[in-house]
Amino acid sequence: MMEYLGELGRLVPLRCASAERVQAAGRYRESVTVEGRRRVQVVPASPRTWDVSWDLAYAGEAAALSAFTTGAWGPGPWHWLPLQAHRGNLLTPREADLMEWTTRPELSAGGPVRDVDGAWTARSLLHSAASGWTSIFVGLPVIAGTPVTWSCDVTGSSPKTTMTFHDVSGAVLAEVTATGAGSGMQRVSVTGTPPSGAVTARVGVRSGVSRVARPQVSWTPQAVPWSRGHGCRAAVVDGLTDDLLYMADERVGAYTAHGFTVMEVS
Repeated sequence: MMEYLGELGRLVPLRCASAERVQAAGRYRESVTVEGRRRVQVVPASPRTWDVSWDLAYAGEAAALSAFTTGAWGPGPWHWLPLQAHRGNLLTPREADLMEWTTRPELSAGGPVRDVDGAWTARSLLHSAASGWTSIFVGLPVIAGTPVTWSCDVTGSSPKTTMTFHDVSGAVLAEVTATGAGSGMQRVSVTGTPPSGAVTARVGVRSGVSRVARPQVSWTPQAVPWSRGHGCRAAVVDGLTDDLLYMADERVGAYTAHGFTVMEVS
């Protein structure tokens, strides 16, 4: 399995990490008054940090990663796609929770709603388009030939979900649509394979859909169980360590261990 780092259209595969610890920054800033009362201030953003390690790497495997940390690919930031993202949910946590989406007049914030499993989900999205389709998320990285699945809980009349694939200029290369049955809350998924030249995808819903919840995009050939967003649209890489474990003969070279830090930025 691979993880990916890079710009749209130039995603560089990295071997899956041996260990990956993810931590989000605190959401509250704490202070204590002279009377001993605790006060907290809400922090608008809670960026994540990935502490990644490779226990064993062969000669040359870390070359691509080293190029990012030395500036060969530029200063960044880059897209960071850990395995949990492309196998679970490419959206960021705030996108998956419908706290962020592409600004459209047809889209507005909705309140809590019962999902298809009967549990409460904290947020939903109201959709009011009378015709056509509305993109909810844009600029999602794809790799030509790797299937992509777009899923969400929807209500409406014969609800439809749509996904389009785009080249580096933004031109549409392909479009796929799936239709649900009836009008009650249901999960509708559509799968498509990006054609040659595709670097991004847009996902959304068509007229007839009135409400959206639990959005999910994955690099899989079918829908996968719902998960929170794991994608990162802007990150920098720092702190690469390169530890020699064993020096083999000239046919193999060195066996090394590596650690690095991925920091989400805005």
